[in-house]
Amino acid sequence: MEKLESNALAPLYKQLYESLLSKVKTGEYKVGDKIPSEEQLMGIYGVSRVTVRNAIKQLVDENVLVKRHGKGTFVSMPAYVESMTAGGSFTESGLQMQKKPGTKVISIEEKPASGHVAQALGIEKGETIIAIERIRSLDGIPAIFEIDYFRHAFDFMLELNLTDESLLDVLRNHGGLIAAYFDNIIEIALADEKIAAGLTIEEEEPLVKIHQTVIDNENQILYFNEQYIRSEVYKVAIRSYNK
Repeated sequence: MEKLESNALAPLYKQLYESLLSKVKTGEYKVGDKIPSEEQLMGIYGVSRVTVRNAIKQLVDENVLVKRHGKGTFVSMPAYVESMTAGGSFTESGLQMQKKPGTKVISIEEKPASGHVAQALGIEKGETIIAIERIRSLDGIPAIFEIDYFRHAFDFMLELNLTDESLLDVLRNHGGLIAAYFDNIIEIALADEKIAAGLTIEEEEPLVKIHQTVIDNENQILYFNEQYIRSEVYKVAIRSYNK
């Protein structure tokens, strides 16, 4: 049993908070580790359930820990935040946050456009498109599973090495194409087997999903993508204006 000081100036929940925080900082509890349950912590520290819950709540509020329904409480990944006004580039956002962005290409292929992809690209269903699957990471931590869809006119993408490349830079350098703005639709989705494996999470883990249409400076669609985001690793900030 790890004894807390009942006569100390700091309340018991604060002492427990400090003890758990110290274990995270020293690496005794590593990122992704499941910490002891409420009952176990009550036994380890000899405190009440209320004390445990208050300490855990503060650590969750500070994003040190994350609760997963039906699974327990885990040490959280560090969360990085991108503003949707930052220009739409994951690579640029990562560099601005002084983190090392990385991109691993899972696949790049020609395939028939599904209904919703065809609609997003403004083409007929079944037309041949270029589909690129990538894992975006920050400091080596998988953050986004991204699928990018291009009209077949962009088939030069098939010949390029896109590892650790920004697609916006590729389009600018190879075709002089400039993204002017991005239309985003945000929803919640559950990770399927492929996405879970790519992001090193469990299947059916909830993710933020962004449907993004990239528009050029002539108001033409450059490409469409779907992003599956681990919100405990990477967050998207949106600013709204009152007009």
